[in-house]
Amino acid sequence: MLAKKIAVLTACILTLAGCSSSTNTATQSLAPSTDTEIVVLAAASLTQTFTEISSKFELANPGVKVTMSFAGSATLAEQIKQGAPVDVFASASSSAMLSVAKEIPTSKTFAKNRVVIAYPSANPKNIVISQDLNNKDLIWIQCDHQVPCGAAADKALAVEGVIAQPKSLEPDVNSVLNKLLAGEVDAAIVYLTDVFANSKLSSLEFKDKVSAATSYSIGTSNEASSASQNFVAFVLAQSGQDVLITAGFDAPPD
Repeated sequence: MLAKKIAVLTACILTLAGCSSSTNTATQSLAPSTDTEIVVLAAASLTQTFTEISSKFELANPGVKVTMSFAGSATLAEQIKQGAPVDVFASASSSAMLSVAKEIPTSKTFAKNRVVIAYPSANPKNIVISQDLNNKDLIWIQCDHQVPCGAAADKALAVEGVIAQPKSLEPDVNSVLNKLLAGEVDAAIVYLTDVFANSKLSSLEFKDKVSAATSYSIGTSNEASSASQNFVAFVLAQSGQDVLITAGFDAPPD
C-alpha cells in the first residue's frame, strides 16, 4: 500500500515539473528576440533636435533603437546613392532629397530655416550691415556651395551685394559654427537655429529672407520598416514639431 502511494506521489511531482517547464518555454517564446533598429541620416543642422526627437521616440516605442548619423545633406545623399544603409533621410534641401529619389521615393517638408550672419555677442568687428563682410580686415566663412546652408548663403549674399570671398568653405554647418565659436574667424554664415542655441553669438538677418531660407524634407527608403515610417510620422506630429519650433525652426507650410 505504501509503495502504491509513493508511486502516485512521484507521478504527480513529475507531472507538475513538466507543466512548469512547458510554461517557462511558452513565456520565453513571447519575449522579443531582438530590438528593431532604425538608421536615420540627417542634416548636420538637425544634430541637436533629432537627437532629442530620437530619444523621445525610443521612449514612446520600447524595443526600437534609432541610430543617427549627421553630415551635410549633399554628403549624405551621395552616401545613399553609393549604397549606405538608410531607413530615414532628413535633408536640409529639396535638391539633395530629389537626387536620391530612386532610394527615397517620397518625402514631406517638416521644417524651415534660414541663414544669418553670426558673430560674437560683443561684436568686436562692429558688424551692422551685410556689406560689412566686404571689409578686407574681416575674416568670415560659410558652408560649401553644394551644401544647403552654402547654397542659401550664396543667394542671400548676391542679393545684398557682398562680393568678398569667405576665408574657407566648410563641409557642413557644424564645422562653420565650431570655427566661429573657437574664435578662428570674425563672422560666419550659419542657420538662425545655431545662433538661437548659442548665447555667445548674435546675428544679422539678411533683408531677403526668401533667398536666405531653406526647407527640410524627410522620407523613408524603399525597404523601410513600419517602425521607420512611424519615426517620420513622429517628426511630423506635434511631438516632433514642438522640439523643432522650440529650437527656432519654422513650421512647414500647411
